[in-house]
Amino acid sequence: MLQQYVKLAAGERIRVTGNRRQVKKRFPVTCILFTVTLFTLFGMLCLSQGSLSGGDTALSQKESPWPFFHHDERRTGLSPFPGPSKGVLKWHFKTPKPVDSSPVIGQDGTIYFGCLDGKLYAVNPQGVLLWSFSIEDKIYSTPVLTPKGDIYCCSWGGKLLALDGQGHQKWLTQIPGRVSSSPALDQDGGLYVGTDNYNLYSIDSTGKVKWIFTTRKYIESSPAIDLEGTIFFGSDDGYLYALSPLGALRWKFNTGGAVTSSPAIDDESIIYVGSSSGFFFALTPQGKEKWRGRVSALGGWIDSSPALGADGIIYFGCNDGGLYALSKDGPLLWKYQTAGAITSSPVVDPEGNVYVGSWDGRIYVIGRWGELRWSFSTAGPIHSSPAISPEGVLYIGSSDGLYALE
Repeated sequence: MLQQYVKLAAGERIRVTGNRRQVKKRFPVTCILFTVTLFTLFGMLCLSQGSLSGGDTALSQKESPWPFFHHDERRTGLSPFPGPSKGVLKWHFKTPKPVDSSPVIGQDGTIYFGCLDGKLYAVNPQGVLLWSFSIEDKIYSTPVLTPKGDIYCCSWGGKLLALDGQGHQKWLTQIPGRVSSSPALDQDGGLYVGTDNYNLYSIDSTGKVKWIFTTRKYIESSPAIDLEGTIFFGSDDGYLYALSPLGALRWKFNTGGAVTSSPAIDDESIIYVGSSSGFFFALTPQGKEKWRGRVSALGGWIDSSPALGADGIIYFGCNDGGLYALSKDGPLLWKYQTAGAITSSPVVDPEGNVYVGSWDGRIYVIGRWGELRWSFSTAGPIHSSPAISPEGVLYIGSSDGLYALE
């Protein structure tokens, strides 16, 4: 069955990772003392710089501050960085078609996002175009950044593309079906992505299909991966699925409605997900229901993926236009009503501020007690979800391009 998945182009890049060999030589005692003193001073300097840069929350130079949809593999939507306090426009990068794809942020601050004009864009932190790559197909999916700085991107027509950091194609694989799901990246550099032909695909770092898992309907939900490598995703058949890294079914849970929301996984491995049934669920790692809540009297579709606050509060949008906050045990804490459906997935910062877009064209920032902090109007409906940079700049797509707010 795998013979039908043809690699259209291939490329390899050699990465030199040679280890330094330690050569044993004899040195005079004075040289040894000088060397020890020098390294001690250097170590103290490094520790001092580490404490000044924020301790455990400081990022390594090799890490991307926002490499995935909803920030991380568990899709928590929890930003390590505080977002903008005022919501002033820093710049607006205009595109000829809507940006439904959510932005990701590279190691050097470059912002990557897809557009319905068929291009993947790379823009620097000042809003200047670095490069664009035409995939000649609409892009709804959010790109993924690898630790090596490569970019994976999926198109609506089933093209899966790998680019290097300069926008050069490494490989292109065609899979059947249309893709709006954003891919997840495992520890070995492999990808998981769902399509509307009912299948979840596991694809290795060279673009080859490893295995396929078939559900009973479309897969629009973006997979999440827990610390043990279990893959969680929803299907329009109403089930949330849990698979092993080899593609074996561990369990499935019936939500009673289509699951287009992506699951989020907390530090205790509890899985949170919404459904078109209007119910929101918390499940144990074994797939047992912990609690459920009906968030809308009208049974509003929960298409928005949940964000998990540092204090355990869960935030998500609904097609009834509400942004909901639930306690970790399930009771509703508050609801903020916007003037349009919310399919954008919220992001929460360390201070408990929640950032989300609405179909009414506005970006909202809601405080931890449900109060409006500020809002910003864009040119049209917002389907994209925010990303926050280490400098506190918020990036989000809208109907006419990418916005940067500070």
